[in-house]
Amino acid sequence: MPDLPLANNDVSEKQAQLITKLKEKGGHAGNVALQRELGWEEEAYWPIRDRLVDSGLLELGRGRGGSVSLVTQVPLIQPNTSESVSTPVPLISPQRVSEGELYDPVADVLRKQWARDLRFRSHVVEVTARQGRRDTGGTWTRPDIVTAALRVFPHVPGKFFDLITFELKPFDGIDVTAVFEALSHRRAATQAYVWLHVPAGEESNSELVALLKRIEEEASQHGVGMIVGADPSDYSSWDLRLRAVRVEPDPESLNEFIAQQLSGLARDELAQWFR
Repeated sequence: MPDLPLANNDVSEKQAQLITKLKEKGGHAGNVALQRELGWEEEAYWPIRDRLVDSGLLELGRGRGGSVSLVTQVPLIQPNTSESVSTPVPLISPQRVSEGELYDPVADVLRKQWARDLRFRSHVVEVTARQGRRDTGGTWTRPDIVTAALRVFPHVPGKFFDLITFELKPFDGIDVTAVFEALSHRRAATQAYVWLHVPAGEESNSELVALLKRIEEEASQHGVGMIVGADPSDYSSWDLRLRAVRVEPDPESLNEFIAQQLSGLARDELAQWFR
């Protein structure tokens, strides 16, 4: 593999952009078209594409100039039961909820128990996924939930500001590409997490265990945090698999992110913290 003339953070961000663009195009695209839509030079496109192929996230295909496709994850299969084979197995059990149904309970726990656990001096939590067609800088830059927090430490002078993003996935939507969605948010955030819903009783599914292990390995490689929760409204059921690595984003990008993603009330509260 050729050396990349990019810093690690730039490489990770570009991987996230390529993955997201492919998802927007239905999971498959020709190399020429994909490179053109990303607006990259060949020197940037090919090494990034090759990294994703080598990591098993993309597979090569035919076509003029070649093509790439997102690798389809193996569907989670429920174990056999003693019921008659003629009895249909529901695709979604009553335990499982949609992604939209996760937003409010997860945000509520982040606002209360999680913020208390992390000893925030002040904090704001907002669901940012429900912004419709409002311009927020592009689909790949919009997290599901954002937490803005102020921290102080007894032995370190000053105040420390964090902007933490969360990418949520319901049980039937768990996929390794969630890591790259979360990673794409970190261009303007200090930390990024994936939050995966695994209802009680599903954690022993061998295929799920393997998938979660792969996601954890990918997240660890890129400094993305990972939380697996059985009940979105019960903090005691949340398993912190990985703590996100804190980074210092470009101040201009951070400011633009706050302006585009957070409500006016949230921005006003943030302004009060530093007066």
